[in-house]
Amino acid sequence: MSFQKFILGLVAAFGLPWLVLIVIPFGKMNQLETVSFDEDTDGKTGFYESSQVGHVPLGSAVYGANGCYVCHTQVIRPTYAGTEMWRDDWAGQKKNADDKDTRRESNPFDYAREGFAHIGLNRVGPDLSNAGYRIEKLAAKFEMTPEQYIYNRLLQPRSFIGFHWTTCPSQPQIFRKATPYGQSDELITIETKDGEVKTYVPGKSARALASYLLSLKKDNQVPASMSHNPVK
Repeated sequence: MSFQKFILGLVAAFGLPWLVLIVIPFGKMNQLETVSFDEDTDGKTGFYESSQVGHVPLGSAVYGANGCYVCHTQVIRPTYAGTEMWRDDWAGQKKNADDKDTRRESNPFDYAREGFAHIGLNRVGPDLSNAGYRIEKLAAKFEMTPEQYIYNRLLQPRSFIGFHWTTCPSQPQIFRKATPYGQSDELITIETKDGEVKTYVPGKSARALASYLLSLKKDNQVPASMSHNPVK
C-alpha cells in the first residue's frame, strides 16, 4: 500500500464519520428554521418554540458534568424507529379525563437552549425526556416534594423501597454537609453501611439539577408538519 492510499484511507475512516456525526448536525442545530402552526391542521397559528423552563443552562451543565448522559438518554424516537411513543410516561402523558395527550417524539428544538444536546450514550437507566412527570408521581407516592425526592435519590439512590436494584451512583459532591440538628425542609440524613449518620443540604448545583430534571416535560404542542407519528 502506498503512502497516498494510506492517507486517503485515514481520511475516509475518520473524516467522513466526523463530517456526518459532528459537522453536519452542528450546522443544522445552529441554523434551525422557524416552523409555523397551520390553523387547519393544528387548530392554532403562530410559531413553534421550545417549552424548556427553569435553570436549564446551569442544570444542563451539571447534568453533563456528572455524566448522567452516559446512562440516560433524552430521545423519543418516532414509531418507525422504535416503540417509545407507547411506553408509559416515556413519550409524555396519555390522554385521560383530566389531561390532554402530550405524547410526542423528540425534535431538534428540544435541545436548542442547551449548550450540549443530552441525547445520551446508553439506556442503562430509563429515558429522561419526560422525567418531570415521573418524578412528581413518585414524590407524591413517598409524600415528598419533587425536589426532596430528587435530592434523596441523588444522595442515596438504592435506599428507596423498590429501587435497591439501581446502578445509579450517589452524588454527594453536589451537596454540602450540615449539622444533624439543623432546621430545614431540605435536610437529608443518610446512614452509611458502617452505621455512621451523615446530614446534607443541597448545594447550588443540586438545586439547578433538580430544576432541570423537573423541567423535562415535552408537553407543548408540536406542528403536525414536524411529527412523523401524530398521536390521536
